[in-house]
Amino acid sequence: MKRIATLLMVALVAACDKPGPGPAAPTPGARAPENVDMMAFGAFEYVPKMVLPADIMKHNGNVVRAKGFMNSGRVMRDVTEFELVKDRASCCFGRSPKMNHFFQAKLRAGNKTNYTSDPITLVGKFVVDDRWDGDWQLGLYWLEDAIIEN
Repeated sequence: MKRIATLLMVALVAACDKPGPGPAAPTPGARAPENVDMMAFGAFEYVPKMVLPADIMKHNGNVVRAKGFMNSGRVMRDVTEFELVKDRASCCFGRSPKMNHFFQAKLRAGNKTNYTSDPITLVGKFVVDDRWDGDWQLGLYWLEDAIIEN
């Protein structure tokens, strides 16, 4: 009986040493994510339905890595969509972020996270799309199929 218990213990320890699933491996031939600074996306005076600067549009459709703060609204657990904002003042303690100061993030299918007040890094497909629901602007920058790196 001691021998079986010892073997089970060794098997459990060996299983614990294996790394868990990390971010999905990039597809062959895929470019590495572009590191972007969220401050650059809000560095101009935005007017609804305007033509956006070329230095913003060059990222459209590319996979990017962005660091910011989570604004999940009232949801604290099992979060799948949230705003990634450039600073804490835009997420939790004061004014609402301007339309060009956040990315609307949607995590990769099956992924969830819990709210954190710490900065996070997301990698996902960056899409510039001025989306509206009638007269209500929903967003300008979208980060789709995103994963959290930290």
